[in-house]
Amino acid sequence: MNKKSIEDKFSIDMDAYFNGIEHTDEREEQEYNEILKLGKTLSDKDFSKDSNKEAVFKKTLNNINQHKGENVMKNSNKVRKITAAAASFVIVCGVFSQTSFAKGFAEKVINKISLGHITVEQSEGPSEMVVPTNLEGKVFDKNKNPVTVITKNTGKIYTKSGEQIVDIKNGKIVTISEKKAEEAKDEENIVTVKDSSSLNKYTCFNVKLPSYLPKGYKFDRAEFFKDEDGIINKKYINLYFTNEKTGKCISMQQRFADQETKYASGTDGKIEKVKVNGKDAVLSDNRSMDWENNGVLYGLSGRGAFGKDELIKIADSIK
Repeated sequence: MNKKSIEDKFSIDMDAYFNGIEHTDEREEQEYNEILKLGKTLSDKDFSKDSNKEAVFKKTLNNINQHKGENVMKNSNKVRKITAAAASFVIVCGVFSQTSFAKGFAEKVINKISLGHITVEQSEGPSEMVVPTNLEGKVFDKNKNPVTVITKNTGKIYTKSGEQIVDIKNGKIVTISEKKAEEAKDEENIVTVKDSSSLNKYTCFNVKLPSYLPKGYKFDRAEFFKDEDGIINKKYINLYFTNEKTGKCISMQQRFADQETKYASGTDGKIEKVKVNGKDAVLSDNRSMDWENNGVLYGLSGRGAFGKDELIKIADSIK
């Protein structure tokens, strides 16, 4: 039997096993049957216990708090396909990485777009996540019932005292009041500028504003960040354009492009490559865009108020 035939037969036999059909063809070579047995053993093993549960739990929590999660894995068939593929890898290559296998259970990157100093990943998360051991007995639902497994239907989660949990940092729960206190402290290091004509005084690059904005939106403010010594970091600027009637806001960040400011972002929504003034850009969830042009990194978000066409139109007007 050639290599391709072995792979095909192995895949069929493993799929049958996942569907509860036990089958070993005694007419096959003993070596193949031993390999099939190994594949079944590996598929039964819980490698997820070695994965970074806190990181996955944190991302699941973020999805809940941001009312996202429509695109998380919805059934176990996909998990099983990953298992079969990993076992096939053992057969074909003769190697097996338990760490990468476990990571595959936690989160599968299905698309990745890189633009110099910007990388955006689209991933699939698990359909459920077990609460990490160190947080057992500390997480509850709105009815004060202990939560041991988080799913997309879990809803918001709380501490024993009833305060909403919004984040996990270094293995510790962060409540909504702690988050607000942290944000208030951060605001002490923010410098707000209302005069759009003076923005270049605070940056080491030329700040460019869009000449087109959807009806009702106009420049509201820019924000700069002070370092530990109270000096404004000239490599970053946040821009906000608001609609006074609706209260909605368009946000944009511009960064000087270098190794320090390069960034990566991820989503469980769709990402695609589009063009902005002839340059490659990444559109995420039809809600935000990232691109690089003339040594500056741009991040634009419509915050769900409009989609792809308007985002591209705004971005194209930045020249």
